[in-house]
Amino acid sequence: VGSLGDTVFATGLGVSGGRLFAFDQVNDRIREINKISGKLVSSIDIGVGNLTGEGALAFRADGVGFLASPLNANNEPVNDFYMFTITPGGTAGASVRIGSTGDVAIDAMAFNSQGTLYAIGQADGTLYTIDTTTGAATAVGPVAPLLDANGVTVPKNSPIAGMTFGTPNPDMGNVEEIYASIDDRLYIVNPATGAARLSPGAPAGQNIALNFGPFISSVSGLAFSPGSGTLGNMGGRLAVGTDERVGISGFIIRGTPAKRVVLRGIGPSMTNVPGRLADPVLELFNAQGQLIVRNDDFSASPERAEIQALGLAPNPKESAILRTLAEGTYTVILSGANRTTGIGLVEVYDVDVGSNSRLVNLSTRGFVDHGNSALIGGIAVSGSASQRVVVRALGPDLANRGLPAASVLADPNLEVFDSNGTSIKTNDTFTSDPDAAEISMRGLAPANPREAATIVNFAPGIYTVVVRGATSTSSGVALVETYNLTTPAPTQ
Repeated sequence: VGSLGDTVFATGLGVSGGRLFAFDQVNDRIREINKISGKLVSSIDIGVGNLTGEGALAFRADGVGFLASPLNANNEPVNDFYMFTITPGGTAGASVRIGSTGDVAIDAMAFNSQGTLYAIGQADGTLYTIDTTTGAATAVGPVAPLLDANGVTVPKNSPIAGMTFGTPNPDMGNVEEIYASIDDRLYIVNPATGAARLSPGAPAGQNIALNFGPFISSVSGLAFSPGSGTLGNMGGRLAVGTDERVGISGFIIRGTPAKRVVLRGIGPSMTNVPGRLADPVLELFNAQGQLIVRNDDFSASPERAEIQALGLAPNPKESAILRTLAEGTYTVILSGANRTTGIGLVEVYDVDVGSNSRLVNLSTRGFVDHGNSALIGGIAVSGSASQRVVVRALGPDLANRGLPAASVLADPNLEVFDSNGTSIKTNDTFTSDPDAAEISMRGLAPANPREAATIVNFAPGIYTVVVRGATSTSSGVALVETYNLTTPAPTQ
């Protein structure tokens, strides 16, 4: 996924409110981790200090967290047990020592859906339950048998462990099974007995579900979490003219904090496109129509060093803008320097993927003609979860938005392609789409029945939306739009 970007002695992983956390014993802080990029999001002081040993972290369903720490600041085996809370904004917290787990040093913890806290002991690899009011540990049974690929018993001396609960397994009587990593081997464990069962498809005599060893070591935390995803990049390729035929894109940012985006106006680097725009100019406007920034040549951009560092530097004659933008609606105009024309590409990149704010909508307006002059929208889905997106192609309705009726595309249709160029969805007339009822319910039905709209569940990847006229001779100004319907977790 990515790197934390810092040295973290992480004890356990826990998910609360869709957010992923680890306890960092080096800094005595709860560290929030971006589930899409792997980067550290924040460092939260919960008021504990000088905890050592491997320990464990778990969150109850109500958001209350628990820490187990085998050693104190003097490396004495006290086996402290703490309860803590984090403020809704995730900036601070508070903790209280509840008690001790006795003579049991805990190396992993996890709650089941009923609120029972389970744990794995460091020295013996035994499964325990823990009383969250006192810290007292009660043995369930040894996590056994632990067999390697050769059917040989795996030693359990001071295992490095992590654990989490899966959803009820219908093949095992709807039991919520434990997924436990012990010494970098993943086992599926019965919470009633501690027995590790054979995983489906495992070689005879082996009950290891997965061996992390060839890839990573010292796995000290496991967590299941709803997948996270976002529209990380959106763009539109179009024929750029003058006056009402300039390229216009709009996008919406929802949520906080303010989001960093890179905008690009591309032309010369599209070497395989005849008639490309020789010198793109990019302008960014706010919802009030006020110009925020303009860029003609990237080489003159004051943000060029940072854009280069992000790997998004275009051709020197192309345009690029880096801005941090608050929640709201924005418009980008792509034109040619000195009123030149040609095929251009306008792009919007989310360079803060995984934050609470996100791109939810992109629209691109341009002139649709024949051949290379179709209007083309691009979508990149980042993360691990599919995004449910409404895709629309409008034409006649633009006459109600100030364009001359004779200049609009009378009957637009759309086609969606995956990264292999395979067509995955088409629509000509919105009312004929299987998802017409949902689109209408969400208030996104086109105003004119000749316009196109559909819903696509985009798995992570890159996609293209092509807008053309219904006949080979059709031309006019059209608008392609994407609306992300997927509701994100509070923090990705």
